[in-house]
Amino acid sequence: SKLSQSSFAFPLTICIIKKHIVMSKIDFLKEQIIEARTFVNRLMSELPEDLWYVIPEGTDSNFIWQVGHLLVSQNFHTLTAVTGVNEKVGRLVPIQKYNRIFNGMGTLHRSIEKDLIPVAELREQTEIVHQICVENLETLNDDVLAECLQPLPFKHPVAETKYEALSWSCLLYTSDAADE
Repeated sequence: SKLSQSSFAFPLTICIIKKHIVMSKIDFLKEQIIEARTFVNRLMSELPEDLWYVIPEGTDSNFIWQVGHLLVSQNFHTLTAVTGVNEKVGRLVPIQKYNRIFNGMGTLHRSIEKDLIPVAELREQTEIVHQICVENLETLNDDVLAECLQPLPFKHPVAETKYEALSWSCLLYTSDAADE
C-alpha cells in the first residue's frame, strides 16, 4: 500500500539526512581543501605554461608565484600550525627555499622569473604537499580542533586554535586561487 511505502521512505530519508549532518568538522575541512584543490588544478590545466610567468596589468604577481604561495600557505596553515613541521614535506619539497620565495608576509616581490622553478616541478610539488595535507587530516579527529597551535617561530597571522588555522587555510586557498 501507499501508506507502507511512504512510511518506509520517510525514516530512510531521515537516515540519509542524518548521515550528512554528522559529518565531522575535520572531514568537512578536508573536503573543503580537496574541493579547493580541484578548482586550482582546473586553473593550472587551463593556463598555458608560458603565461605562468606573465604579470597581468594592474597586478603585482604572476600565476607561478600564486601557485607557490598556495603551496607554502597550505604547508604552514594545514601542517606546521596543526601537527608541526612535516618531515615528509621536508624530504620531498625544498620548503625552506619556497618559504623565502613564496611567503606573502613581507615578501618584496610577488613574482618570479621564468625558469627559476619549472612549472612542471612546482605543479608536482604542490600536489605532493596537498596529498600530505589530506593524509595528515585523515589521522586527526574533531577533539584536536580546539587545541592551541603547535609552537611556531612567529605568531600565526589569524589563528590561535587548530580549527582556526585549518579554516583559514580553506579560506586562503580558495581566495588566493580566485586571485589567480
